[in-house]
Amino acid sequence: MSTGLLTATLRNYMRCLPLLKPSHCSRVVHCSSLVAPTRSRTTLFAPFKTVPSESSNHFQSMKRCLSDNSEKKTVKVQFIDRDGDSFIVDAKIGENLMKVAHQHDIDLEGACEGTLSCCTCHLVVHPDWYDQLGSEPCEDELDMLDMAYGLTDTSRLGCQVVVRENFEGLVVRIPPYEPQYT
Repeated sequence: MSTGLLTATLRNYMRCLPLLKPSHCSRVVHCSSLVAPTRSRTTLFAPFKTVPSESSNHFQSMKRCLSDNSEKKTVKVQFIDRDGDSFIVDAKIGENLMKVAHQHDIDLEGACEGTLSCCTCHLVVHPDWYDQLGSEPCEDELDMLDMAYGLTDTSRLGCQVVVRENFEGLVVRIPPYEPQYT
């Protein structure tokens, strides 16, 4: 099993742990085949040796939780790139704008992969939409935005703006890139 797949599987199982209740379990699963890639035969799910029966509500909930969520509702978001080209894409509700841009091959860097330690996913939100984002930037985001080129009153980091149902038609612009050293 690849490290990325193992990490994603682990993340999904951890998210569903409250659904695994021993009182609703009918069979035992041995997880000796799920081992950490760099350790020899270390069981990752040792404390969780039971799964719910297929007829239980918990099994159905866990099944939904572990699904790829491809049925998620989407909204249309418009990205305007550095050259002024416009891209209208389907954005899944619950994902951040940086991830949406990456999924649609829009040139938005995101060097820190959404850990709020850079400003490379800097976006300028259309002024008509800024108040509808629903949340103000936190202090850490404001600190990162201070280092961004082309900062405006409606600047946000794409990794910090999570798509919501009311974002249908949201317009964001990727500011022109200016090299720091010339």
